[in-house]
Amino acid sequence: MSADDPNALIPTSQLRARYGGVSHMWVERRLKDDPAFPRPLYIAKRRFWRLGELAAWERSVAARRQPIAA
Repeated sequence: MSADDPNALIPTSQLRARYGGVSHMWVERRLKDDPAFPRPLYIAKRRFWRLGELAAWERSVAARRQPIAA
């Protein structure tokens, strides 16, 4: 699968790198506190994330941002 494929799966290490090298705890907090954050798929006890779901979450976060007043 290519990186442009929304069904492509990435492991948690790549998810953390995607968001600037965030900690394991950052991921756990998103899962606990943000119901809109994508849920992982488990394959052989490892977590994987769909790129399309992550991109959709990123767009929703960006849409919620308020414009900065000049």
